[in-house]
Amino acid sequence: MKRFLSISVFLLLLSGCASDGQPAAENTPQHKADIYTSLGTAYLENGHPREAVRELQVAIAADNGYAQAYNVMGLAYEQLNQPELARRTFRQALSLDPKNPEILNNYGAFLIGDGDYSEAVRILQKAAADPLYGTPQFAWTNLARAYLGLKQPQAARQAITQALALVPNYAPALQLLAEMEYQDGNLPDAFSHLQVVLAQQPNNADALVLAGRIAAHQGQVGEARAFWKRSVDAAPYSAAGKAAQRLLMQASGGGQ
Repeated sequence: MKRFLSISVFLLLLSGCASDGQPAAENTPQHKADIYTSLGTAYLENGHPREAVRELQVAIAADNGYAQAYNVMGLAYEQLNQPELARRTFRQALSLDPKNPEILNNYGAFLIGDGDYSEAVRILQKAAADPLYGTPQFAWTNLARAYLGLKQPQAARQAITQALALVPNYAPALQLLAEMEYQDGNLPDAFSHLQVVLAQQPNNADALVLAGRIAAHQGQVGEARAFWKRSVDAAPYSAAGKAAQRLLMQASGGGQ
C-alpha cells in the first residue's frame, strides 16, 4: 500500500528541528537524511521521480551511509528508465544494509524488469526467508514472477501459494495466478481470480484488460468491451490503457 505524504509536513519538521535552540538528536546527520529521504519518497509516490532524486541527493550528502536513501533513489532511477544508475544505487544500498528485506525485494523486482531472472531469484529468496520482514508476500509474488521468467511455472505456483498463505486474496498474487491460468487456457479459474482482484482494485487497468480478453474468448463481446472501456478510463496513457484502446478498435472492426 502506498503512503501519500504531505510535503508541507517535512518542511515543518525541518524548520522545527531546533526550534527550542537546544541541540538534540533531531540535528544529527542521520535524522536529516531520514527527513529528506521521506520527502524524496513523497515525491516519488506522487509521480515526481526527478524531484525525488534531488531530495535524496541532499539526504546522502547529509549521511552517505544511510541505506534507505539509496534504496529509494534506486526506485526513482528505475522510474526514470536509467537502469545502470538504478542497479548501482541498489547495490550501494545493499552494501550498507545487506540483509534488509525491503531493499532485497526492491532490487529483486528491478532485476526482473531488467531480465536478470536468475539473480532476481537469488536475491528474492533472501527477502522471502527473512522472518522479520513485515510484508513477505511482496517478495514471494516477485519470486513467482522471476520463476516465470526462467520458464519454471511449477516453482512460480509454489511461490504464489506462499504469498496467498500469508495474505489470502492478495491482489498482485491472484492477478499473476490469473495470468498463468489464462495462458494455460483455464479461463473460468482465471476470471474467478480476477473478480477478486477487481473487487479490491476496480481501476486496475491490467486486470481489466485481461478480464476483457477472457470475456471475448467466451463470446461475451459486450462484456469484453465494457472491461476494456474501464481500462482506458482508468489509465488511458498506460501500456494497459493503450492495449485496451487497440482491443476496442479491433472489436469495432477498426483494426487487425
